[in-house]
Amino acid sequence: MAVLLNGEDMERLLEEVRPEGETYRGKTWGTILAGTAAVLALGALSNVSCYVGVTDDSLVLAVMDTFDISHLHGRLCLPFSQMEKVKIKRGLVPSQRIIKLKSGDTKLKLSLVNNPLTARIEGQKENIRIICEALEKL
Repeated sequence: MAVLLNGEDMERLLEEVRPEGETYRGKTWGTILAGTAAVLALGALSNVSCYVGVTDDSLVLAVMDTFDISHLHGRLCLPFSQMEKVKIKRGLVPSQRIIKLKSGDTKLKLSLVNNPLTARIEGQKENIRIICEALEKL
């Protein structure tokens, strides 16, 4: 059972949910914030950790199990063509980005933070930038 978020689990879980024929441009970890409809649909009432990937066409989330973060609990693939609204702002921590988006009935609030204390993932800061830039173009 994994204790810390790590690159190996991130690669494996994001590959399980990668849209066919697409390639990831950026991958990182994040937190789906409580109150998000997607979190409630997954059966969680509090923040949920996830691995986040962005391709040329989609935002992909591999949602981790609450008790064993090495297992996939849920998945969410949001094509850019279906996104109606995207807002990115800075959070309380200097390296934090809060992403709010709407795609059809799905509303999502996602926090991305470059925090080496809870994750052993290389390139977190650069991948947050890649993901935010892809979403800002929308």
